[in-house]
Amino acid sequence: MSRVYHLLTESEPFSEYNGGAISRWVANVIRFDDDAIVLAPSSDQSWGFDPLRVIDIPALISHKRLIENGGHYLPWFVRLWMLRGILQPALMALEPGDTVWVHSRPEFAAAITDFVHARGAKLILHLHNSHLVEWSTRVTTAVYADCYVFNSRFLEEEALAKFPNLGQTAVLVNGADEQMFYPSDDLKRQNAVPTVLFASRLVPDKGLHIFMDAMRILGERNIPLQGVVVGSSGFGGSTPTPYLLKMQATTPPNVRFEPYCAGAPLAKRFRESDIYCLPACWNDPFPLTVLEAMASGVPVVASRSGGIPTQLAEGGGLLVARNSVEELTAALAELATNPQRRQVLGREGLASFQRNFTWKIIHNTYRSILASKGLAPVDVAEGQWCVPA
Repeated sequence: MSRVYHLLTESEPFSEYNGGAISRWVANVIRFDDDAIVLAPSSDQSWGFDPLRVIDIPALISHKRLIENGGHYLPWFVRLWMLRGILQPALMALEPGDTVWVHSRPEFAAAITDFVHARGAKLILHLHNSHLVEWSTRVTTAVYADCYVFNSRFLEEEALAKFPNLGQTAVLVNGADEQMFYPSDDLKRQNAVPTVLFASRLVPDKGLHIFMDAMRILGERNIPLQGVVVGSSGFGGSTPTPYLLKMQATTPPNVRFEPYCAGAPLAKRFRESDIYCLPACWNDPFPLTVLEAMASGVPVVASRSGGIPTQLAEGGGLLVARNSVEELTAALAELATNPQRRQVLGREGLASFQRNFTWKIIHNTYRSILASKGLAPVDVAEGQWCVPA
């Protein structure tokens, strides 16, 4: 039986608590299979996988530290040689018909392209961000993937604009776990003072400072709304950055910070909230938290950027201009003072999630892409978003 090796990034432990979006994507998609193996810098048992299906590559952690401490200035051929020495030993069991699915790292794919194909296996490069277009052409043209997978149409179009002859591509969006993220028993439940949740990495790109400014204005206007910030600068309760410390030191009275959480505790925070807010200041490709809010029946207020408009294309929230405190303030005020509007948007988002974004739907199209091996389109059942192009 052929196997699929999912290669995570050097910064991505395979862990529900300490890992990030890629760890969550892989764990939820391959939980339906028994032919997938995870390669990660480190792991724990929080996802409940058989330890035989998870291979740790601790040398990736050392490589990460090297790059962070000036290694990015090394000549490309030296870095390529180093990555080959790290990654190829973990793939020695590779056989004809297997697939190596590389997540977010064009340089990893470039390092193992020849090795994978020499063994009769296929290589898929899955972009969860804009790394493909951000790397130099010299690096990206060293990759010969059998299929390039993008987690949003936005990322695919961005890549094809720079590399029009890229080859076989597919869009495979993110999802959310409907067994964990689901609405409260009564969708009409409302807090006496509406609660708006900001749950994300607490970094400038996610727009925490925009959220803080909007909440400060709402407080000055005496609009009843309680802000709750959940997260950390990284994952797993990482050390606060100067940016985060500044946000905490200048918190308006109508906002409180709560500790980082993931999994079931985070899902509970969504169910306890009336609004979810993500004023991203960058082209956020397809944020998981927006889908988790939709799965929880919680209306979303988010930036009109990246893949977010696609997530809300069938309803579920309000879109605002990126970096616009004024538009964010107005949208939050509208929902804070209009419980009926919140209910309508929450139901729209839940229905859209159930049609398009459950992990089972995402998994079905993932299997379709694997069946094609990046060589030919396959039929995809109605309701699935990822179609090989």
